[in-house]
Amino acid sequence: MRWMLPGLLLLSLGCWPQGGDELPGELIGQFEAVGLMVEQSCGAAIPAQDPLDLTFELRLEENGRAFWRQPGGAAFAGTGLNDEYTFQVSRSWLVVEPDQFRGYVGCSVTQRDIFTFVLEEPEVDPASDAGVDMEETDSEEAVIDPTLVKLTGSQSTDITPLTGSDCRPAVAALGGPFLALPCRIEYVLTGNGI
Repeated sequence: MRWMLPGLLLLSLGCWPQGGDELPGELIGQFEAVGLMVEQSCGAAIPAQDPLDLTFELRLEENGRAFWRQPGGAAFAGTGLNDEYTFQVSRSWLVVEPDQFRGYVGCSVTQRDIFTFVLEEPEVDPASDAGVDMEETDSEEAVIDPTLVKLTGSQSTDITPLTGSDCRPAVAALGGPFLALPCRIEYVLTGNGI
């Protein structure tokens, strides 16, 4: 049987076609996050580093469309509302090619990636200026130290066989690369602004 496995799949979210280096929307900030793996039921079929390190820029348009991009990487589109952001995409791919001579239908799977997080700014006590730049901006709001903005969230990848596929040969018990199907990889994320 011929295996058709892609490389690293985590965070392979839908790309935003762009003509230049500037992303649409207002800059929310730049962030660093660390993801600790809490589930990995896919096995060696899906390379997954632990911990997962992310550094990215985040932007938001007035209509709630959000964009994030790692330095030098592609941009990804999602949604943002009330400091909650979600980026997701689904795609299908072939794991084992069909074999007409053996009567084997092949194995195709759907992969669903979800990257979701919440940003939390510190509460500003008017009596204290810790972490707050008291110079007024054009909008007359105090500027909060970006390192005090906290990020919490998760990144998950779910892989499920397509209806009509026979993915038994893709499972490790029968010599395949997947520990199990369906399977899941999940990280819990924490981070802050930079």
